[in-house]
Amino acid sequence: MPLLSIVVPTYNEAENIPILLEEVKKALREINFEMIIVDDDSPDGTAELAEKMREEYPFLKIIRRKNERDLATAVIEGFKNSDGEILAVMDADLQHPPEKIVEMLDKIKEGADIVVGSRYIPGGEIERWSFKRKFYSKGARAIAYLLLPKSREVKDPLSGFFMLRREVIEGVELNPIGYKILLEILIKGRYKKAEEVPIIFRDRERGESSLVFNEYGKYTKHLLRLSWNEGEILRFLKFGLVGISGVFVNEGLLWLFWGTMGVYLALASAVSVELSILWNFIWNEVWTFHDRGKEGITEFFKRMGKFNLVSGVGLLLNVAVLMLLHISFGIYPLTANIAGIAVAFIWNFAANNLWTWFK
Repeated sequence: MPLLSIVVPTYNEAENIPILLEEVKKALREINFEMIIVDDDSPDGTAELAEKMREEYPFLKIIRRKNERDLATAVIEGFKNSDGEILAVMDADLQHPPEKIVEMLDKIKEGADIVVGSRYIPGGEIERWSFKRKFYSKGARAIAYLLLPKSREVKDPLSGFFMLRREVIEGVELNPIGYKILLEILIKGRYKKAEEVPIIFRDRERGESSLVFNEYGKYTKHLLRLSWNEGEILRFLKFGLVGISGVFVNEGLLWLFWGTMGVYLALASAVSVELSILWNFIWNEVWTFHDRGKEGITEFFKRMGKFNLVSGVGLLLNVAVLMLLHISFGIYPLTANIAGIAVAFIWNFAANNLWTWFK
């Protein structure tokens, strides 16, 4: 039985298959492994070419799927037809360096359950990507971090080059959409230790990328589904309800201090704002983020201080957006204020999620 099963999903990769096979064979000459090519019925003859090369490369298995074209489900099909106790996934386009497989395997042998080939740790690099593509990649990662706390286990949760012990996914129902199968495994898998090795993500030299615009839509759908299942969208809604309650607390206290007790308006407003912030903090502590808070009175007051700071920045953002839209674009102040509130709310949720109650 092979120690390692490498799953390679393909679509129109006939130009790259011969080079990939030779590089993998050279990198793993002392390792017992199999490579499973799962081809989505490529019109360029990828599967046929791979079949012809099996005699020269006996570690090859070929699965040809009809009427299906999805990277994530192709990977799952490869897992189902694999025999190794350790599973790996890599692309066929030579962007993932085969020579890193041995280093990843060593990490597994040392105790890691998942090892990710990472573009975003020291030593990692992306060759010749445009600023726009880097922006999209890092933006997608930031959204994953925000909506799926478990994805923060690694710096590159959207990598397509990774390795794992079979038991991580045994008995786990994987139902991914699109390209980001690792994200699904990080959220649903059974593991204790995830590590990364740096890779230089090469630029594609042959063939055309199968990444099309609708894959961004699939990623969004996948992300939202995972987030809903993990309860993170519900957390977002809770945060919003707490924020709305804080508005009523602020207004009520302002009426009490200024309208009823005659306190100086500026002072009454400042006290009302601070008390409403404390109200929001307490409710978020015991309800929205009840599973995140570290024990101890010192940690409690640290979170309170962070929440105050985040709320202060949110207030400044609210005012800045209001003034910008009103002065620069002539938008009615009350309408502009709605935009300011929206920006401040997103800031408050993101900053508190990723900092105040970081998990």
